[in-house]
Amino acid sequence: MQYPDARTELFHNFREFGNALIFCLLIEQAMSQEEVCDLLQAAPFQNILPRPYVKDGEKLEAKQKKLENKYAALQIVSNIEKLGTAKQTLIAKEGDLLTRERLCCGLSVFEMVLNRIRTFLDDPIWAGPVPVNGVLTVDECTEFHRLWSALQFVYCIPVGENEFTVEQLFGEGLHWAGCAMIVLLGQQRRFEALDFCYHILRVQRVDNKDEVIKGIPLKRLVDRIRRFQVLNSQVFATLNKYLKTSSGDVDSQPVEHVRCFQPPIHHTLAVNNQAGHYYRPDQLRQSVVNSNNSAGIMANLSMEHHHQ
Repeated sequence: MQYPDARTELFHNFREFGNALIFCLLIEQAMSQEEVCDLLQAAPFQNILPRPYVKDGEKLEAKQKKLENKYAALQIVSNIEKLGTAKQTLIAKEGDLLTRERLCCGLSVFEMVLNRIRTFLDDPIWAGPVPVNGVLTVDECTEFHRLWSALQFVYCIPVGENEFTVEQLFGEGLHWAGCAMIVLLGQQRRFEALDFCYHILRVQRVDNKDEVIKGIPLKRLVDRIRRFQVLNSQVFATLNKYLKTSSGDVDSQPVEHVRCFQPPIHHTLAVNNQAGHYYRPDQLRQSVVNSNNSAGIMANLSMEHHHQ
């Protein structure tokens, strides 16, 4: 919040990066529509015909054969094989194969752009050092998603009556840039679990407080957080769709590794309870009381045995 160039320089650079991503996505969508039209128009010339409607008592094979005979004059490859030269036949077969490959492969320009950007994010500064506990860093801000959480908190703060909001100044390009970097760095789950704004939203849903804290109306702050949370979820879904499902090879898709950790054990039970069962707080207090009572009884019995 005290960084003077946050809105003038930093947010502007993220806006340019995000707008470039949105432009590539729009190109991808326009090319997809163009390819769909091309494939639909080329279908009759490749003997790709729709399935005819069959009434009761009619045979599908007969109607399909009749339809193929109707469009036989449009079959490019077969007609050139009969009437054209060997070179023309080769060109026709290659064009037919290229059109069919476009239908099967599902090539994506936007996916290639994202993968190329991923190669630029190989600096260790984006991920930080290995966590001390071996799981994740909670207190220190050493990963990019923690920095973006701080920036998100800044632009979630409601502005004054005559001030411009972040949406009016930078549009959605700002959010696309941050979400894209978080996804490409593999930090989406940690961002959604540890984000400052999301934590405020979850707490406010429980206590429903509507106060003014340090000049910030809590209700307006939570409303803006919820709005940006929905936007982030939509951006994450779009990015993951192109990164995880655009490739037809299942083996090449990223795999999420799940690690299981032992539940926490109270220090008074760590020695006696080697199994590591989890206790609710009321059960834990009762176990501690029972343990202390048992220790007191054993001490009294030991003293009585000593006197005897």
